[in-house]
Amino acid sequence: MVLLPCSLWALIALFCAELALADEANLFRSEGYAEGFEGSWPLQRYRSSSVQGPILNYWQHSTACNDGKYTILGPRGDSVRRSGPMILDDEGHLVWFKDYPTTYNANIYTYKGEQYLTFWAGDDSIGGHGDGTYYMINSHYEEAYTIRGANGLPADLHEFHITLNETAVFAVYDVIPFDLRDADGPENGWIWDGVFQEVDIETNELLFQWRASEHISLDERERDREGNGDDEDHPWDFYHINSIDKDHLGNFLVSSRYMNSLAYVDGETGDVIWKLGGKENSFTDQSDGAATNISWQHHARFQPDYDTSSTRAISIFDNASRGKGAPENPSRGLFIEIDEKEMTAKVIKEYWNPTSISSQSQGSMQVLENGNVLVGYGYNSAWSEFSPDGEVLCEVHFGPQSGFYTGHVISYRIFKSDWVGIPLTQPDVALSDTDAAVSWNGATEVATWVLQGSFAGPENAAAAYEDDEAVRRSSDEELDEEEFQFILAVPKSGFETLIPVPPDTLYSTLRIVALDKTGATLGTSQVMVWDPEELSSEIAIYDGEDEEDDTHIGPALMFGLGFMTATIIVLCALLICRYIPIASAKQLFGQSHRQEKDAQEWEPVHSAAELDDLSDLESGDRPNDSLLRRDGQD
Repeated sequence: MVLLPCSLWALIALFCAELALADEANLFRSEGYAEGFEGSWPLQRYRSSSVQGPILNYWQHSTACNDGKYTILGPRGDSVRRSGPMILDDEGHLVWFKDYPTTYNANIYTYKGEQYLTFWAGDDSIGGHGDGTYYMINSHYEEAYTIRGANGLPADLHEFHITLNETAVFAVYDVIPFDLRDADGPENGWIWDGVFQEVDIETNELLFQWRASEHISLDERERDREGNGDDEDHPWDFYHINSIDKDHLGNFLVSSRYMNSLAYVDGETGDVIWKLGGKENSFTDQSDGAATNISWQHHARFQPDYDTSSTRAISIFDNASRGKGAPENPSRGLFIEIDEKEMTAKVIKEYWNPTSISSQSQGSMQVLENGNVLVGYGYNSAWSEFSPDGEVLCEVHFGPQSGFYTGHVISYRIFKSDWVGIPLTQPDVALSDTDAAVSWNGATEVATWVLQGSFAGPENAAAAYEDDEAVRRSSDEELDEEEFQFILAVPKSGFETLIPVPPDTLYSTLRIVALDKTGATLGTSQVMVWDPEELSSEIAIYDGEDEEDDTHIGPALMFGLGFMTATIIVLCALLICRYIPIASAKQLFGQSHRQEKDAQEWEPVHSAAELDDLSDLESGDRPNDSLLRRDGQD
């Protein structure tokens, strides 16, 4: 048996770094995925972490979508067993996930000069509304702020938005008695009153509150009572607020799904200044009705970067559908221009999905910094990115098309943003007899993983990690760096990276160090015990036989054979990496890779401090295997 020096293993690892990707490859136009053969919620599991990442099906793809930004979503639905905010990189690989109750509205905002991941989590089973908490998570993934509704009202799931003056606005629903005779109902009827609040983020102090019942006539309704409103247990949602934006003038843009309209609300008096769409539309439509015929819409936002001296720009996700029993027209992203002096409205651009998705609820439209437009399809597990002129650049499905319109996999909104994640945990590692698998949930700055070894005993090597402060430090100041020696380095790829452990490794302990693009240390894994007994025995047998056998091969010849073998392996590695596209290589070896992944024995390694800080699921107290199957089937 010929064994290679560590330096040659390092070269091979660098030549084929892309093949060290432990994540399963996302798919392109997979009919099997689309038809649900990969499961109703296709997931992949990892060796080093109990979190799970989605498998995506790219129906259309352009490198123009690979802009270095992160995609933020909050998967939930009948097939989603673990709800929570999720971040993906621009290649669709998982970056961060954490279990929370049912999650809506995951997004990233800047507040007081720092970025925060914001989302709502709570109970969404309250008559199409919610009672939960708004979370603001800092770059260390700590809950920096939690916000509830003011005056004892429940914080609703439909909206959370940080304004230009760094306050928070959000939706609230309040059940109140109301005279419904104008809607052919009882005098002593009941409604879900559409309310929004503006609060101080630091103190939760109420700054402004608006009620639809005080400013909107029931005659404007597009949805009838449908048997609701007769008693307190069955209130009628006549208005249905689903988005609120505040502009530089201090006024609010409010979207009413059940009025098919937007209302521009005075930020001091609460009076409605104008309405766009619906029965009381204030604007002359200069686009043959296309600018004001919105219906069941979501996520209306001012777009001040596109304002002119006389006009203002607004983006809307126009559902154009309410689901079964109502017209199911294709949904669109809508970019319109209004002139508040002439009271005219016209379409700037419409963004149509190439597969004509009709989203009966939810959805979002985001205008990106480069002018591209990201459209999330809410009730359907897909998003599209368009060029500014409406060309489809990318269409991505995170659930099968056969599950569209079913509620199996949903994300209320989908966004893209810059993000820097610096977790306070250690990297997660798992070890087999041939490889180390490493991941670090939430870490965005890792460029390289370095495998190091030490002859120090496991107890001595791990001593510096016994206290929490040592676990959390970014460098190993208390640990003698001379005890650990470089073995090889592998570029980080995907959520989890596989690092081959050279078979001639004799170190008794291993660890993995995370480096950023400058080579600075970001963190260090828990020390792993490496038991080379079987491998050492194999070496001893071969070496012993060579030394004791009178017919053994001379050292020079042995060196020559070893050198030739190493050269052949390196050349093969070069040829594979040069002439076989990575996607093809992954498809070629994908099936055996999956089988190997299931068959190999992997031992996860956790630090005590990390177990204290993480949820049961993250810390390795895994649910039973039925919850971790990749196919997502019941």
